[in-house]
Amino acid sequence: MKQVLQIFVVGWLLLLAQSSDGLALVGGKMIQGATPKNIGLSLRHSTNPDIQLAHHTEEEWQEFLRQRRAKRNRLKRQRRERRLRRKASRSKRFDAKTTKRRQSRRRLARAKTNRQTAVKKRTGLYNRQEVSYRSGEKPGTVIVETSTRHLYYVLNNKRALRYGVAVGKQGFSWSGKSTIKRKVEWPTWYPPKSMIKRKPSLKKWEGGQPGGPKNPLGAAALYLFQGDKDTLYRIHGTNAPSSIGTAASSGCIRMRNEDIKHLYSKVHNGTKVIVR
Repeated sequence: MKQVLQIFVVGWLLLLAQSSDGLALVGGKMIQGATPKNIGLSLRHSTNPDIQLAHHTEEEWQEFLRQRRAKRNRLKRQRRERRLRRKASRSKRFDAKTTKRRQSRRRLARAKTNRQTAVKKRTGLYNRQEVSYRSGEKPGTVIVETSTRHLYYVLNNKRALRYGVAVGKQGFSWSGKSTIKRKVEWPTWYPPKSMIKRKPSLKKWEGGQPGGPKNPLGAAALYLFQGDKDTLYRIHGTNAPSSIGTAASSGCIRMRNEDIKHLYSKVHNGTKVIVR
């Protein structure tokens, strides 16, 4: 520590050496007009020199030290403030990203919950079941209520079997009276020309898509006629059971494959069908 102090003192004395009134006591000797040379010689030839400063020089030295401490403290404070600002900025960016991620996860979770709830509601509402139903039609008549997405097979005593269905989307819906004149299990699907025009990718099935799990007509189809004229509308199964309860078809009435099989076993050619 003493050596460090000596170095500082020597540096200060070297600065004072340029002034005419610089005074230094080196090795017990007062040096008037101290210069780097004579101070250096005195220090080199003194084994443990006691360095003292003249009164006015000591005050200047203390002032210098005070200023240096103040500068050092100011620089430390500025560095600390910069670190805090950087830390706050990083924390703010991190918090913003974290908040966005959390909000995104919450939105996805809510959407998933809503979808699951909607599916559960649809599943319960559109399950096959026997219900009370006043229609005024004879037993064995098929009635499709497009507004509620239900198909009713009329029974005796004002009862009916109710099935969930998907109906034609806007611009493709159909209503009226018709008759079933053809029943086919796992039918071949022939896309209408108007549909091929809307969806050119269906041109490959212009000659017919064989029946099977991927066929849009599903497990069975009931062909609707008005007199001897094919309406081109069907009551059929589907390869998209999640669409039941919606308006998603191109005008035909979709049913779950298990439901169309159940209805298929009950109706016959000549059964009256009312779509309203």
